[in-house]
Amino acid sequence: MGTLDKVFAQGLPGDHGRWIGTLEGSMVDSQGSGLVYDFQFKEDGTVDVEKSLTVSKLKQTFNWTMEGENIVLSGEASGPIGELSDRTITYIDDTRYEFKHVDGITDVEIRKSKPFWSWMHLVFLFVVLMVGNELSRYYKGVSYLLYFILPIALIPHWMKAGFDGWFRWIKLYSAVAGSVFTMIFRFHNIDGKTWAKFVVMLILAINIAEAVLQDFSQPDLPNLINGIAGVLCMITISRWKGVKRDEQKPHDMLWPGMTTFWILAYDIWNITFVYINFPNTVAFSFIVLLAPTVAAIWIKKGTYLQARAFTLAIYMMYLFSFKAFADNSLGLTFVIPMPRSEGLVMAMALVSLAMNAVYFVLHYRWRFTGKAPSNIEVGQSESVL
Repeated sequence: MGTLDKVFAQGLPGDHGRWIGTLEGSMVDSQGSGLVYDFQFKEDGTVDVEKSLTVSKLKQTFNWTMEGENIVLSGEASGPIGELSDRTITYIDDTRYEFKHVDGITDVEIRKSKPFWSWMHLVFLFVVLMVGNELSRYYKGVSYLLYFILPIALIPHWMKAGFDGWFRWIKLYSAVAGSVFTMIFRFHNIDGKTWAKFVVMLILAINIAEAVLQDFSQPDLPNLINGIAGVLCMITISRWKGVKRDEQKPHDMLWPGMTTFWILAYDIWNITFVYINFPNTVAFSFIVLLAPTVAAIWIKKGTYLQARAFTLAIYMMYLFSFKAFADNSLGLTFVIPMPRSEGLVMAMALVSLAMNAVYFVLHYRWRFTGKAPSNIEVGQSESVL
């Protein structure tokens, strides 16, 4: 029996050798960002480790040996991930190991990763979001269950999910609050009130501002660039007074003046924000942005913000609920590390800025001069439905 077989004979069949661990919160940085450790053990007694941070991915190869049920790493202490040199990865059970984070306090759990099931999980998540959005559109009772009852009933479960960063908790309940107000707008006769339409716009602006503040609180240039893109995205929100309740069932909340160009610029800015700050959830966030975009372009035009509110709330509740379930019951991680380098991060930030800057210029050119592209909507029409 080879050395690698001895390592994984505890709980993994065959030659499975990939283990992934994530952290998110104040132990990563003061802004509560995320990171990913990706271990790929080999039969020759080496292990390739990748550490995905906010703007970079560090790589280092270590040697590993067994001491009882624990794994001991050895390698260059001055290397890119030198904190793992001479580090013991402690056996917990057949599906988990752990080691101390660089703070010497926080435990990083690594779990087996099976890429096929991770990608299937993304497909499943997309289906959950699309179905959840449609159920929220057509069934008032489902909406009350999802956005009133569950966010209270599941608090004890969510406390075990391992999120201590402020951003995730604020995002969870601001997303739920957005869905609650969307329901009130649709079903409680406030759709004709200007203040209600202003609140709809304000919820969107706050959603963007939360992320912009996170970007601006980071020290790296890509964060600053993407933060500026977020500001441009925020100040090109327009036609909010045209938000209305569709008179036809299921009485969707419509934003007729929200353009496809703005939606795509927002999507690019948002996925860039997550890519930079939360490498542990970027694949999930792509799906979360894809779902309302599909719903608003191909299912019911004008419903982007409604679908965004519903799918974001469902995702945040799913993230808090399923993470605890996957960690405690399945012994799996569904995190998919994405390609990452300083150059790639910078490129994404620049694309985000360029997209939003182009829309900003075209939008305000129309507002100040009345000139707009003949074949591109940049806010000149009250309705693009």
